[in-house]
Amino acid sequence: MSYFDKVSDSVEAPSFRNRSMLRASIPVICTLVYPGFVDIFHISVGEPGSSLSLGAGLIAGFMLVLMFSVPLIGFAFAVRGVGGSPSLAFETRARRLAYAVVVGPTMYCLVGVLQILASSPIPDQVIWVVLWCLGLLWLWATPDGHSNNVAPARPIPWLRVAHGVSAAVVLIYIAFHLANHLFALLGQEAHTTVMNMGRTVYRSPIGETILVAAMLFQVVSGLILAWRWSSHKLDFYKTFQVASGFFLSIFILGHMNAVFVLARMYFGIPTDWDFATGAPNGLIHDWWSARLIPHYALAILLLIGHSFSGLRVVMLAHGTSESLANRVWWVGQLGGACLSTTIMLAMCGFRI
Repeated sequence: MSYFDKVSDSVEAPSFRNRSMLRASIPVICTLVYPGFVDIFHISVGEPGSSLSLGAGLIAGFMLVLMFSVPLIGFAFAVRGVGGSPSLAFETRARRLAYAVVVGPTMYCLVGVLQILASSPIPDQVIWVVLWCLGLLWLWATPDGHSNNVAPARPIPWLRVAHGVSAAVVLIYIAFHLANHLFALLGQEAHTTVMNMGRTVYRSPIGETILVAAMLFQVVSGLILAWRWSSHKLDFYKTFQVASGFFLSIFILGHMNAVFVLARMYFGIPTDWDFATGAPNGLIHDWWSARLIPHYALAILLLIGHSFSGLRVVMLAHGTSESLANRVWWVGQLGGACLSTTIMLAMCGFRI
């Protein structure tokens, strides 16, 4: 190699790495401004009882679209990667950061709850920016060279089976919980009546102990499995399963923290419909609770989607054709979207 070739390579290497850095940073940059979308949405809809002009309604609708677009951007980067990564180590970190962007809406709620518990005077938005800047630093600090290109970690078969078995226990409760939310379409009283019936079981000492243990196992096992799978470049369906697994793990952790620590221990209030919907202002008109809209909506959608992702894996393992398994998966996603939309309408005040 000539002297000029060596000089050309030395100039091109940093430029190539910088381009990869920039591409990998795009989803994080989008996430940095996520709280701004939530705040502008709240400003646009105004306080309870205020009239909503056409212009303000369009702005609020656009902000809502942007809120949901952030995790979608993260998912797109998790599927496609950054393209031409300088090393496998960098590609893995960029992919994991993209997965974290998918979790953004529920992470923002968790940050808000922890801020309340800590009585922090620092705005949530500041903490949010600092956390994601640290994420960028973690990405940019990826060592150069190929010495870090270790083989991707393989999943743990027995843990995957145990995760699926414990999920069956959790899904029994979740099926009732979501059905209970549908009763809110008939009114808060109908929701409360059904909820009190269910609480005789899942709020009993034995029932709550089993449920909490199963939930915590889902969080721990789900994070372990998702983290190990995230070291691989996966296809669309598997990426969705991993991304939804990350989201649901953090959602469950944050939801349990909000119920057991924030509501029961910190505020000493019941975790009823008013607590879930940010009464008296509601999800739409309350500044803090507005962040719960994508938090709840995506949780329902990804819960159904994650369950059908698991079903797809089981179907393929038992000889079902891939085309049929994929069609079943898409039907599940459509059902999840319809259920999520219906429940969110109920939580935002729609009644039949």
